[in-house]
This record gives sequence, structure tokens and C-alpha cells, in this order.
Amino acid sequence: MTTAIAATPGLDISGSHGQLLRTAAYSLKSLLRTDTTQKIGCTLANLPPIETFVCSITSTLGIKTAVLVTALIYVERLSRRLPASATGTVDTPYRIFLAALLLADKFWSDHAVPIKSLVAATGGVFPLREISNMERALIKLLGFNLFVSADQVQCHAKKLGFDIQM
Repeated sequence: MTTAIAATPGLDISGSHGQLLRTAAYSLKSLLRTDTTQKIGCTLANLPPIETFVCSITSTLGIKTAVLVTALIYVERLSRRLPASATGTVDTPYRIFLAALLLADKFWSDHAVPIKSLVAATGGVFPLREISNMERALIKLLGFNLFVSADQVQCHAKKLGFDIQM
């Protein structure tokens, strides 16, 4: 069976934006241990590597750099709040990425990406209700602390080796 999300044709991840996408994928992979023995649905079993997923979603939705950096800030905040013993299923990093990206886009945009567009970008792997639940769960896990200043985004980007203008 093929995966619902394929690499985006012509997507160049060799430049600085590509480095940011690779950083995002690494942050998600290293966030927590995943239990590969837990049974997940057959659709989820066909998820692509997290790098492909991150690149595909951000490219398909036209996610801006500041939104991606903000999502990474949320992931970092989450990592500080999770116990060291936290584990997840194989799809947990994907879920965290989608929720963080959705929250970051809503934070910075008056016209955020609709959840239906996010469902379509995942190839329907994650249905609307699940993405909504992911969003609510992440808000709670972050202690409802979603504020990120433009200075924080610039500082975090600089820490990652990028210079962005807000």
C-alpha cells in the first residue's frame, strides 16, 4: 500500500528553508520516545518519514517561516512540560506537528488555514475531528500559553541559524 503523502515534486529542501524543515523534523523525532509495538490503524501505518511529512504539509499549505518557527517554539515548550518518561505512538510526532502548525498559523493569521485544508494536505490520514482534538490537547498540554512575540520568533530563528524579518 502506498502512503497518502508523497514527497512534493520539485520541493527544494537544500536551502535555508530546507534546513529549517529538517530542524523541525528532528525536533519532532527527538521530542519523546515512540512505542513501535503499539498497534495503529493501517492508514497511519503508511505514514511517510517525518521529514517528508513536514516538507509536504508546509509546501502544500504555503506555511510562512514565522509560522513554522512559532510551531517549533510550541514544540520546545511542550518538551519542557513533558515528563522524561513520556512515550507516544508512532504517529505522535505527526500529530504534534499538525497541532502546533495549526495553532501557530491561527496565532499569526487573521485568515488561518482551515482545518479542512489540513485534512486534505494529510491525504485524509487524519480526519477533521482528530485534528480538532489534537489542537485542543496541545493547547492544554501547553498550559494555554500560546503567546509568542515577534522578538521571540526572531530570537528562536537566530538560535536555529536563521535570520527572519517580522
